[in-house]
Amino acid sequence: MKISEVTKTLIAEKEFERTPNGRSMTEIAINTVIAALDDQKNYDQDATKCLGCGFVGSSLLAPKGCPNCNGRDLSMNLNKAEIL
Repeated sequence: MKISEVTKTLIAEKEFERTPNGRSMTEIAINTVIAALDDQKNYDQDATKCLGCGFVGSSLLAPKGCPNCNGRDLSMNLNKAEIL
């Protein structure tokens, strides 16, 4: 999925400061979500989901792993039922 397809999830993460799995988000993860939402030029980039904490974000902003839990297991095979 692309960032443009998960904007509602990103907005919810920002507002509730929780991942779709319900885990608390760090300040770094919240700032990452805000950056992904603000940069509309990159809405065609892949979205990722952390298999550990469930954080959904931009693949461009997670080069070293999950910005929330520092996990390395990120998936780009997102299913709408899993993240909405």
